[in-house]
Amino acid sequence: MMDEIRSFPEDRQVKWTIPAVLLLLLVPFCLAADKKEEKPKPAQSIDELRQQIEKILKDTHTNGVSVAIVHKGGPEWVVGLGIADLASNRPATADTLFRIGSTSKAFASLSILLLADQGKLSLEDPVHKLAPDVWFENRWESTDPVRVVNLLEHTTGWDDLRLREYAKQAPDSMSVREGLDYDHHSRTSRWRPGTRMAYCNAGPAVAAYVAEKITGQRFEDFVQQNLFNPIGMKTATYFEPAPGTASTLYHPDGKIPFPYSHIIMRPAGAINASANDMAAYLRFYLNRGAVNGKQVAPSADIDRMESPKSTWAAKEGLKAGYGLSNFWSVEDGFVYHGHDGGVDGGLTDMSYMPDFGVGYFFSINSESGDAFEAVGKAVRAYITRSLQKPVVPPVAQLPVNAADYAGWYEPDSPRTELHTFLDASCVWAGFGSKTAR
Repeated sequence: MMDEIRSFPEDRQVKWTIPAVLLLLLVPFCLAADKKEEKPKPAQSIDELRQQIEKILKDTHTNGVSVAIVHKGGPEWVVGLGIADLASNRPATADTLFRIGSTSKAFASLSILLLADQGKLSLEDPVHKLAPDVWFENRWESTDPVRVVNLLEHTTGWDDLRLREYAKQAPDSMSVREGLDYDHHSRTSRWRPGTRMAYCNAGPAVAAYVAEKITGQRFEDFVQQNLFNPIGMKTATYFEPAPGTASTLYHPDGKIPFPYSHIIMRPAGAINASANDMAAYLRFYLNRGAVNGKQVAPSADIDRMESPKSTWAAKEGLKAGYGLSNFWSVEDGFVYHGHDGGVDGGLTDMSYMPDFGVGYFFSINSESGDAFEAVGKAVRAYITRSLQKPVVPPVAQLPVNAADYAGWYEPDSPRTELHTFLDASCVWAGFGSKTAR
């Protein structure tokens, strides 16, 4: 689950009360968002890319990484590098399970879309029509209800989870509904649903509960039967893996391990998956929902995931943004779709370019932002080394009344209301901010 100035775990939210400490925090935070990034020299072969990644692991004290580079027609490189567990010196392999964090969210969206294809619900259905027993507060409910689409595009207006929800170690026996009932106070709409986007981990979990209500199945079982198995994700699981099958997760020093995190909102970020699992998953997207010639999901569902619809901006025609658990990002002139994620001790990125028929996945067993950034740059440089960048659109003409919009702007859709001042402070300081992932 990503907090995402390009990729830091969303569960690391801190309440600061000392002004001096806040100032020390704020300036590096804002400067990091505006920092110029160096482009690596593209590797010209898989062997060279392997060497680059192994050097990154060594330089950043990162123990292991899971990698998949996949084309529409098949995988190019699926591998585990480094060490999965220091105590046993167990190597990472293509079968080692890594935590993929918020990359898990897409399975909630895919589940809802499959049910919509069957005529069992609509993305426009009010949530309380389908699951009246789920608590949330929306003072605009009579005219602007919280709809299923709002859960998946993060346009409910709800705060993100509270600290006690992030801290809860939920046993695998805890149901989705029990997780939602643990502390529902964050689920209060701060503005009209379907207007602004603010990332919220509760939305996909409520969507998963809607799926349970309709199907009568446990959400994780529905995903296993209708998505993991047909896609070919043979070892993916929402639950704690068997000993010796998964990577241990570590602090940035690469030495101190984290205990396994049993997150309270499993549909939002609990999946463990291997490089082989994620290679199959990438091909599912690149082939527009088909696996070995069979449509697991209609191609129209993949198109819909990649297209934001519910915000003011989307309704005005902006194509980029956060769709159904799938967002746009632009890296070195190339447009990617996908999702990233993070948990304590692990960072993941799953991105693909449908127009070029190529995508990648990687997951590190460390909280090292430096390692995450460097591996991502190296992989993207490799897969785009011989691709022609998309043509930049022509410069648009400003409207004659452009001066009417001049002024001082600041963010108005904070992810967590308590931290609004942090979002605004970067603007006040003149540093700007980087798109959340």
